[in-house]
Amino acid sequence: MKTILRSFILAVFLPLQLFAQYNIGKTTITLRDASRSRNIITNIFYPATTTGTDAAIVNDGTKFPVISFGHGFVMSSLAYQWLSNALVPKGYILAFPATEEGVPPLHSEFGKDEVFVARTVRSLGDSINSIFFGKTNPYAAVGGHSMGGGASFLGMQNVTDITTFFNFAAAETFLTESAIQTAKKCTQPALVFAGKNDCVAPAGGNSRLMYGNLASEYKIFANLDKGSHCGFGDPNVTPCELGETLACAGTSYIPEATQKARVLQLLEPWMDFWLKRNCDGITRFYDNIAANSTVWDTLQSKVITCAALGTPTAIRQNNAIKAQLFPNPVSEQLLLQLDAPYQQAEMQIADVQGKIIYTAQWKGQQQIQVSVADWPAGLYLLRFTTEKGDFISRFQKL
Repeated sequence: MKTILRSFILAVFLPLQLFAQYNIGKTTITLRDASRSRNIITNIFYPATTTGTDAAIVNDGTKFPVISFGHGFVMSSLAYQWLSNALVPKGYILAFPATEEGVPPLHSEFGKDEVFVARTVRSLGDSINSIFFGKTNPYAAVGGHSMGGGASFLGMQNVTDITTFFNFAAAETFLTESAIQTAKKCTQPALVFAGKNDCVAPAGGNSRLMYGNLASEYKIFANLDKGSHCGFGDPNVTPCELGETLACAGTSYIPEATQKARVLQLLEPWMDFWLKRNCDGITRFYDNIAANSTVWDTLQSKVITCAALGTPTAIRQNNAIKAQLFPNPVSEQLLLQLDAPYQQAEMQIADVQGKIIYTAQWKGQQQIQVSVADWPAGLYLLRFTTEKGDFISRFQKL
């Protein structure tokens, strides 16, 4: 009876976005990382009003989390349609950097691409010139498969403004940096997937060692019984299966559809918990592990509870008052353009750690400038409070 009552309460009171089923829109944009003089072609899939290329993004008041995902070695960035097909309808924006698809790949640069794409697509929610204006929430994740999984460890070292990261069958990186060693510098919550029958990047010499070195307070290793290396990508669209057949002759696997379904049993509630701040997500995560105890062998640092979310940055809509914040990203002068003068107004700006670094008050102004030239590069959260409500936005300092 308690279980039935709990399910009823959750069904009634959980945010509607958890149950929304959206169409899938697709767009391709080139993001510019000026610090590396690097252009990053990125395929983005997002909740849309209709299915198709450059379809209008959903405008129902929901703000969506961003996931940046890196492809495997000599695999296309478009070889993971199953992932976008599963997560976009449930309210996620999936971005796939299309760099390093050839040989030899630059693992360190690819890891930086993954993180840069997550940050930049999220920040497009603050750009009035972007289709994502007002549509991204403050939380983002980085993920990757094989080479992209190993690169995710490289990209996430010393990173604190990406909420969580995950990877499938992560492969050790080489030439400039080792993902196994760099994992010691990764502190964000991590979900590491492996396939028990993977002989392309066996967990014992790859992802299991990366997991062991992680400095994350919350980390989980999930080893899928009879899982394969290529079963984490779309079937038969890249040379992955051919290479796996040659390298792993005689090895049997679970069907690829089964492998993906089992991955989603853990990945979806993990993302709901960390990116949508839904406490029930972590309960479903553990329930799914318990219900499939013969499917997953898991390791974890400590039990995750809702307390792990701390006091999250509120996911607020910028509709109490109308304002524009530009330029974004900004180098020197940040300008806040208000729709009207307000008689009681206060601005607070916090860094990614939540520390308030700027406070000021105004009366009767419609344009407000803040000099940020001497501030450290990074992401900041601005809150402008008036007698008629608040305006909340993020911006990036270059």
